[in-house]
Amino acid sequence: MEFQLCKIAAAAALILMLLLTIGGQDLQASAGNDGSVCSAISHSKTFKGFCVSKPPCVAACRGEGYPDGYCFLDPATPDHRVCMCTRPCPPGTAAAVASRGNTTV
Repeated sequence: MEFQLCKIAAAAALILMLLLTIGGQDLQASAGNDGSVCSAISHSKTFKGFCVSKPPCVAACRGEGYPDGYCFLDPATPDHRVCMCTRPCPPGTAAAVASRGNTTV
């Protein structure tokens, strides 16, 4: 059975997009073996158009109550960048995420 690279890439992009759109909830990403670094990530609801530089993205995210934001390359459409908002996880959340084995690097 041969797997075609484009089918694998399409499946990976679909999975990522599903994760990014699950119920509009924040995704939590953490790094470090003890879960000490954690941030909540959410697609900006107010940013319009292509995200080509960080300052407009950060401004949109701050308007939504997030302290930071960054431009993310959308794997489904490689020429399209979206604005993702970030904030630190609440105290104790990183440890809870790590205890469930959900840490990512």
